[in-house]
Amino acid sequence: MSTQFLRLLDNRRGVQFSNYISNLEHDACIAWYPSAGTDFRALFYLNDAFLTMSPTIVGEDPAEPDIFFYSDYDLMSSTFEQILFHGGNPVIHDDGRAKVTLSDIEDLGRLNFEPSPAFQWTERNSHFFNRVFFFHATIESAEFGSITKPVLYAFCCNEQLCAELLLPLRAKVSHVIHVRYGHGFGGANCSGHWIQHALSPLQCEVYIHDGLSYHDQIEANIISYYGDVIPQEQISAFTTIREIDGRGWSDSSTIYWQTIRNIPNVLPMFKHSGIRSMLRRELILRQNSKTVNSYLWCDENGTENV
Repeated sequence: MSTQFLRLLDNRRGVQFSNYISNLEHDACIAWYPSAGTDFRALFYLNDAFLTMSPTIVGEDPAEPDIFFYSDYDLMSSTFEQILFHGGNPVIHDDGRAKVTLSDIEDLGRLNFEPSPAFQWTERNSHFFNRVFFFHATIESAEFGSITKPVLYAFCCNEQLCAELLLPLRAKVSHVIHVRYGHGFGGANCSGHWIQHALSPLQCEVYIHDGLSYHDQIEANIISYYGDVIPQEQISAFTTIREIDGRGWSDSSTIYWQTIRNIPNVLPMFKHSGIRSMLRRELILRQNSKTVNSYLWCDENGTENV
């Protein structure tokens, strides 16, 4: 359902995005990076050239991601803002060792999300609130040459994006990247431990993380608030297939690649609390793609396109 998910997002506002989807000849592998900020190193670390140099301990990697789905509820980089909104210098990072350039930038509009408890409309964020961009990111380095990947970037609350878009549309997310969540590159104010509860429903194959998440009351509140789509108990089991030195990517000394499987004989338990997302899910699953598309997006005034 990954390519079908991308097709449902295609609102025909982006020529490059529409062309990308129409040219897909297989079910796309999607890598989701919540609280990504401006960290485009994932393109490097999930590239086959790097993975070949850092072979797995056991098992195998899934296919390399075809597209990266980044999300963050804040835009803290003035350079990134200039590139997205004002056509500024497309080089977002250049430290002499690696250079990251953005191209083919398209503004796809705003997702039709209501303000969430963690993400409210303000004067400061009004221009990027729930807005989605499509672009290509190219990372160049002396060691691995040039890598270019398409990126969807949603300026949304991560848990809302998961509970009101990814899960209702039955998106298959082959890779979930959980690095420096809330303490370095993104705008999160929690550790993102709730993501582990969503891995199996997202049909995640490999979970890349720095081991720094933890369960606390904030995480419990998120799991409960979106309890109609996010399992209340942990239903995933993890097998470590790779460890790398994480000091170049995270505050942690180690980054882990772990494959995901369901814990035997453990059924997901849901809490029927999120009324709006429940209604959204029922509508989306029962209607055709045209209706879905108009329900997902809103105009510049924040009203639904109906």
